[in-house]
Amino acid sequence: MDFDIRDNIKMAIKERCFTQAAIATKAHMSPVVLSMVLSKKRKLEANELYDLCEAMEISPTELRARYEPRELE
Repeated sequence: MDFDIRDNIKMAIKERCFTQAAIATKAHMSPVVLSMVLSKKRKLEANELYDLCEAMEISPTELRARYEPRELE
């Protein structure tokens, strides 16, 4: 399985008990755009990654290291 940071974002949202809508709003993006990013129907821009990390209060480095790629439940 290839590494994709979008999988880690999805796991972080779930583990931290956030809603996608709340994170999208805090990251200054629409819930529809976030949903498309997480379902891999839209590319994730670098600035969006940093906005999402800030919204979840996690660094991009921690996001990469802590949420190793694995199957979602």
